Amino acid sequence: MIKASIAVTRVVNSCVLLELDGHAVLTDPWFTERWWLRRGEPLGLRISELPPLAAVVVTNPATNHWDLRGLRALPAKDTTPLYVPTLGMARRARTLGFTRAEPVRWGQTRAIAPGVSMRVVPAGRTLAWPNNAYAFAAAGGRVFFGGEIAEVTPLERYRAEQPPVDLALLPVNGLRPLSGPRLVMGPGQAVAGSSVLGARVLVPVHDAHGHDPLSRLFRTDGTASDAARLAGPDLLVTNLPTGMRWELPC
Repeated sequence: MIKASIAVTRVVNSCVLLELDGHAVLTDPWFTERWWLRRGEPLGLRISELPPLAAVVVTNPATNHWDLRGLRALPAKDTTPLYVPTLGMARRARTLGFTRAEPVRWGQTRAIAPGVSMRVVPAGRTLAWPNNAYAFAAAGGRVFFGGEIAEVTPLERYRAEQPPVDLALLPVNGLRPLSGPRLVMGPGQAVAGSSVLGARVLVPVHDAHGHDPLSRLFRTDGTASDAARLAGPDLLVTNLPTGMRWELPC
């Protein structure tokens, strides 16, 4: 009998290995750096170290959320469901052997394993593409993952129709171009969003920012440590180093 539990291992950026009652889900895969795009923190797991996956979910087509080059090495490409925001992303994945790549739209739901369900949540847009967030429900608890979300409003809309979550994974570095709107939440928005979701724990993602040519075009305005300082007594901010496995307390 599988124990009802939730576990998190942060890989890098918004790439996280979630264990939902023993079923593994990988978010926003990023395993290979480019000369123009660096991690800014150690890689927590390699592709070869991943367990068998019930699903891979992707929030948007940015390279540090959608490393299809790195995913080529995944052993079970032909059997692992891969959920993405756009038809073009799904088509590209299928040409590389991901026969179960599927575009999913806001509001859609999927059963990704026995007793584990997933809902696709609106997370705004970056330029022309939609950003997906994902809410998971399992016996061990409810988890909200927003790898590229900038505002609290979509979370308020979600919470108006859905039950509270136990764990929120939200961005905290407030990344934005030198001139332009914020692309992801800063620490204040992450704390406020976690409270809106009813979460008792926030695990920050999208925190580090590498020093590379692309980074010169962007700036950040917060860290996971800032989120921990801003959180009230009802929210535990768990700042996970990459590679450390952490279980949600019962």
